[in-house]
Amino acid sequence: MESSAQTSRVAAVEAAGLSTAQALAIARKHLLLVLACWIAVFTATVFWSLGQVKQYRAEAMLRLDPDPPRPLGGKVEYVQRGSGAYWNHREFFETEFHVIRSLRVAGSVVRTLGLQADPGFLGVKPKDRGRFKPIPVEDAARALIGRLSVEGVKDSSLAYVRYEDSDPKRAEMVLNTVVRTYLAQNLQDASSVSTSAVEWLNGQLDHLKVELENSEVALNDFRQKNNVLSVSLEDSHNILSAELDQLSKDIGNLQTQRAALAAHAAELDAVKTDDPLQAAASELLQSGVLSGLRSDYANEELALETLRATLDENHPKVLGEKAAMTATAKSIRTEVWNIRGAAAKAVAEVDKQLTTLRTREADLKKQAHELQSYEITFNQLNRTKVNNEHLYSMVLERTRETDLTRMMNFNNVRVVDDATEPKAPVRPNVPMNVAAGAAAGLFLGILAALAREWSDRSIKTPADVEAHLGVPCIGLLPEISSSTRPRYGRSSRRRSPTRAEVAGLQDRDLVVAAAPLGGVAEATRVIRTNLAFMSPDRPYKRILVSSAVPEEGKTTVACSIATVLAQSGLRVLIVDTDLRRPRLHRTFSQPNDVGVTLAVTGQASLDECIRETAVENLWVLTSGPVPPNPAEMLQSDAFKRLAEQLHERFDRVIYDSPPILPVTDAAILGKLTDGIVVVARAFRTDRSAVRQGIRHLLDVKDHVIGVVLNDVDFGRGEYGKYSGYHYYYRRKPYYAADEQPLHADGPEAPPPPAASTEH
Repeated sequence: MESSAQTSRVAAVEAAGLSTAQALAIARKHLLLVLACWIAVFTATVFWSLGQVKQYRAEAMLRLDPDPPRPLGGKVEYVQRGSGAYWNHREFFETEFHVIRSLRVAGSVVRTLGLQADPGFLGVKPKDRGRFKPIPVEDAARALIGRLSVEGVKDSSLAYVRYEDSDPKRAEMVLNTVVRTYLAQNLQDASSVSTSAVEWLNGQLDHLKVELENSEVALNDFRQKNNVLSVSLEDSHNILSAELDQLSKDIGNLQTQRAALAAHAAELDAVKTDDPLQAAASELLQSGVLSGLRSDYANEELALETLRATLDENHPKVLGEKAAMTATAKSIRTEVWNIRGAAAKAVAEVDKQLTTLRTREADLKKQAHELQSYEITFNQLNRTKVNNEHLYSMVLERTRETDLTRMMNFNNVRVVDDATEPKAPVRPNVPMNVAAGAAAGLFLGILAALAREWSDRSIKTPADVEAHLGVPCIGLLPEISSSTRPRYGRSSRRRSPTRAEVAGLQDRDLVVAAAPLGGVAEATRVIRTNLAFMSPDRPYKRILVSSAVPEEGKTTVACSIATVLAQSGLRVLIVDTDLRRPRLHRTFSQPNDVGVTLAVTGQASLDECIRETAVENLWVLTSGPVPPNPAEMLQSDAFKRLAEQLHERFDRVIYDSPPILPVTDAAILGKLTDGIVVVARAFRTDRSAVRQGIRHLLDVKDHVIGVVLNDVDFGRGEYGKYSGYHYYYRRKPYYAADEQPLHADGPEAPPPPAASTEH
């Protein structure tokens, strides 16, 4: 479960992005680079702005009416304007804006003012004006268009025309000339269009007049030839239409009446007359005679039943009653037949009336068709004549209106404000340019800081460990320089160590043992304390020290941790499991003839392989001869049994292993330990390599305790918030005030550091 949680944290770290706080922290970290970029861009912007030629802008306001007032025949028509007038006529405004900036207008202005031969207008420097030659008018017109702009005012018919020039007087003159030229050309175009329209309309008017006269003659000839007057033709058609409508209504009523009578007769035909009392249709019940006969038949039937109850069937009264019933039943059937005959006769009468009306309807329709044959031709001739009259009247009206418009010489463009001489330049805008340069310089500086930070993929601080690796940082070890390495000298207070003891403390890996009150020792004790508090109930008794790549200082860290654990009074064994490039035998000045490899193969006993060091409570088990198959040996059952024996004999066992990424030894050893301490060198180790190494360990379910940052320079700016480490390391420790330097050639040397009570 713990390994899965660590794997999740590493995956979350890999997916994390850059926050604003991190970006600001990076900018503060590379403050000098940010300031350098900002100053460079700011200075360049200032010099560039001051070196630019000043440009002045002249501005004029025009009013462009897409639908101007039209005074025709004493009547003035005004276009209703609203807030959306500009957008409703956007096409008109866009067209006029392009006309103002057209080559036609610009070329006319250039020729009027002679700008093609003006060196100031063309931007020729004073020193080069002696060799200046005029340019083509078209090129000068394009130069003028490049400085000319038109902008419409939203929700209005106004537009601003602007022109920029290095000379304010020339800017005013050129813009006013542009506006006057545009107005003149617009008026000329309108007059030309009106003249062309009048000529075309006059030609159409003559043609329509001839067509109107021909249509009138054709209509009159048709009336005379067919002896038809338009009024009588229309009246006859109306009469026939009214009579046909009435016949249609009468026929419809008779058809409805016949349907009702036919349904009545069908219902009477369906009545059965076998039983007089069953003829109970609603049509039959309306007959009083039939109702009386049915009542008599019912009474006679009741009387017969009464007689049968007391008399014989052949009794004269019974026979007489039967004869009366038979006569009554015959009368009922006769009455039913009479009612049926009356219904059938009514249906036949209606059919006769329908036949008569339909014959009359057919006659009227024939007359209407004959009349319609005249009406179609008449309507065609009359419609042609009416259309010709309408077209002739409309063209005549438009001709007069266009002719009046041409004579009025009306322009739909007016000048609201003429251009005036500008007082101040619009470019370069030095304050704005400087502000933009300052912002751009700051932005580029931050980008440069981010680029530099992203290009540096090394681990630097505990925050980097937690942010990029997803595991805790359990401690920092300062760099071991000449000032922090062991110094041996005379001491009047302590016994000088023997030469054998001094020889075992010459290596930098044992700086903690040589200087127990130094900064490296105190930093290692912090690591010891963190290890104790990270698992107080189940302390880490078997710890593997490794690194992602070689030369990270893992042996130094392993020796330092083992030393501080031994100083706390625990029996500690440090084991060299780097069976490829062993080092602990040189650190402790021990022979490497026996060690792990011989103990695993049974060629030597543990007592022969384990040796006591100059540090009290610290023993070392060197690697022994280098085997041909280190990984297979570490994965064997014999090595597992050896590890169990070591765990039983010592309070703490520290394993120094090969790097994680090049070989699999560390992953194999991790299964036999309580946890792995990964060592990374500050400002050198690539965080992706460390993250990959940790991921490799977690993939095989090894437990990673945390990361130790080695070779830390607390004088760098990144460690400003780690002031406690910096103060203790850079200054003389308070607890080392009485410590005297030792010399290797003294008669005596101090004993190994006393056991500490810290855990």
